[in-house]
Amino acid sequence: MTSVQAGLYHRPVAGEILQPVANWSRFFDTVIPQLRSFAPPDPLSGASASRLRQSALQRLQELAQRPEATLSADDYADWSGWLVRLVNVNGQSTLEPARRVLERGRARFPRDYRLAANLATVYQLSGEYDRALALLQESLTLAPPSAQEWERWHLRLLLQRRAQDHDRRIGKLPRDEAVLDDLFALRWWETPPHSAAPDRQATSPSDPHSGLTLAAPGPPSLPTQAGEVLQQLLIWFPYDGQLWWLLGEWLAARQEWSSAVKAFQSASDLRVGGAFFRQRRAAVLQAAEQYRPPSPAILLPEIPAAEDSQRELTSPAPGADGVQPARPLWSRFDWRAWTLLAVGGLLLLFLGGWQIRLWAGRLFRRCT
Repeated sequence: MTSVQAGLYHRPVAGEILQPVANWSRFFDTVIPQLRSFAPPDPLSGASASRLRQSALQRLQELAQRPEATLSADDYADWSGWLVRLVNVNGQSTLEPARRVLERGRARFPRDYRLAANLATVYQLSGEYDRALALLQESLTLAPPSAQEWERWHLRLLLQRRAQDHDRRIGKLPRDEAVLDDLFALRWWETPPHSAAPDRQATSPSDPHSGLTLAAPGPPSLPTQAGEVLQQLLIWFPYDGQLWWLLGEWLAARQEWSSAVKAFQSASDLRVGGAFFRQRRAAVLQAAEQYRPPSPAILLPEIPAAEDSQRELTSPAPGADGVQPARPLWSRFDWRAWTLLAVGGLLLLFLGGWQIRLWAGRLFRRCT
């Protein structure tokens, strides 16, 4: 699938990545931290605003100072997209300013699908799912074929969230119980492992306490495009805990344990709750621990003691008969020892001569 940005349109501020990447480590360690750095820093940490946040605030100030007639559809998309990324400015949510910018932009460019998609995202994040759905359907109609594929995935997510919100309103779904989004019409996390010979690499463990079984790696029902789709959705919505949970389930089904644990941890950090989530997280953590490769032993070379090294350097080679010859006494002292011995000897000679002179003087005086 060719990746085209959708869902939340804006141009990069300072080189941030806005499309899926092939390497999961890069996604977890670079892509998502960059996008989250748009948000204000934790006031308790004492950290300053990130480079991306400072650049975005500066660009927004420049756009706000320009005359309205000089702004293009790209400018309105950037303005609204960066506002959504910033989360809040001066303690105030940026969703309402983004909505006002998009309403002004749509008044001038009513057939620009990016502005409709961004406004749908603003309403989705505000919990107004019906308005978001109408705008997203309009965006899907206006979008070119290259963007329609990704807009459909956004539409599926929005339909899932609207249905969940309805179930919570009527009491069918507890408000504190998170659920997995059925985006791919396949609930692979409920699929039992294939019956096969037990193999450490091909069979996933079960959690004996929760009764939950992890899916076997690569079953036929596992959607192959799910990884790329979930990456793109999380690039649009990096603070969506349910999407992180779904990504963790997909990675666990592929037995990519390290990445799965990171995804579940992100979901937990974003306050995803409920008994089912806790059971699934415990099962994945247990499986990751069980299938973690052992750390290779570090072999350190033996380092001889200083005395042994000096002894080897100064000891003579064995004779022809293999017997180590006797070591001469003088070779047991280095130049420092010989210097001390020479100085000490000279000092003794000087003191001895001086003492002899004293004795000779006394003897001479007695005789006279």
